[in-house]
Amino acid sequence: MQLRSQRDLAPFVATVALSLLLTGELRAQSCGSTFETDFQSSFLGGWAWGGPSQSIASGPLPREAYLRSDGLDTFAPQLRTSGGSVFTGDYRAQGVSALSCELQTFAIDFPSSCQRPLALVLSNNNGTPSNFFDDTFVYTLLPGTIPCVDGLWHGYSVTVPSQSPTLPPGWSVDPNAAGTAAQNWNRVITNVTQASWFFGDPTMLFIFQMWSIGADNLRVAFDGGATTYCVAQRNSAGCQPEIWASGSPSLSSSQPFELLCRGVVNQKSGLLFYGLAPQAGPFAPGLLCVAPPLRRTALQTSGGSPSGSDCSGTYSFDLNGWLDSGADLALQPGVALFAQYWSRDPAALVGNVNFSNALALRVCP
Repeated sequence: MQLRSQRDLAPFVATVALSLLLTGELRAQSCGSTFETDFQSSFLGGWAWGGPSQSIASGPLPREAYLRSDGLDTFAPQLRTSGGSVFTGDYRAQGVSALSCELQTFAIDFPSSCQRPLALVLSNNNGTPSNFFDDTFVYTLLPGTIPCVDGLWHGYSVTVPSQSPTLPPGWSVDPNAAGTAAQNWNRVITNVTQASWFFGDPTMLFIFQMWSIGADNLRVAFDGGATTYCVAQRNSAGCQPEIWASGSPSLSSSQPFELLCRGVVNQKSGLLFYGLAPQAGPFAPGLLCVAPPLRRTALQTSGGSPSGSDCSGTYSFDLNGWLDSGADLALQPGVALFAQYWSRDPAALVGNVNFSNALALRVCP
């Protein structure tokens, strides 16, 4: 595991944030666009766990870089933004549609503490950033629990109905906030000064203990842009395959929209499949993250190292080419799509197959 001091990254983070402000990237984004922080090529948002030893770590592949904090003494870890970026501001004007992250807990004093939900919390500091007592916040609790110590990265994606004029179903308001639920929702969603992934219900207290935790691939999506969710199965070469996308999913675009998967066992066949709803149900040795009925694409070969067994394999599928071909007339503008990669893994102890994590997006015109 390689580490780089977070202090060394501070000037770069500040420069990126200033550049975004000057170039206007904080205004409304195009349909299907997504910004990410991968802690390797992008550090947007100034995300931080805090703690005495926060660092940029790497490995094992395909996890090239992630944000790690060891010895964090807290009742509830909180991964927070800081400063102006695409992760904050007027979500309604920008057209924010979802936020996602990938998290792992490496160590915790009391494993039973994992039996609590993960929350996405959006806050407005009401013009007093140094006084958190007058902040207004809204939050939503995700189904399931926070990641426990299982050696796996867990993906989480939350739909943010930024265009709703009233508090959306599944969202709650700071119980101490004055005013109606709708007033507080609009106050926050039109001026988000901080977004945070909170380990637990933010209105509750938990026991203090020591945590070692990591975060990666923090994403904010605009008007249906792609986000990741679910848990990839570890393959026989010791990797969790990662799915991701490049471009914008559009019926009218002449540019490709590539659905990518890396960290796959080399020289193995595999394919992309998709459906119109998400799930996270046990299937074979992994998780089926897409609800049936499923549509399968053609088989591919992962390539990579010509011999031996490692994680150098990759897959790629051009969804825009698929849309343009008319192969699936159900994929019209506004339709939500959920996709996952399946691959052969003959050396796997169970099932001889492997499943990646999953991707959520919405088709653009």
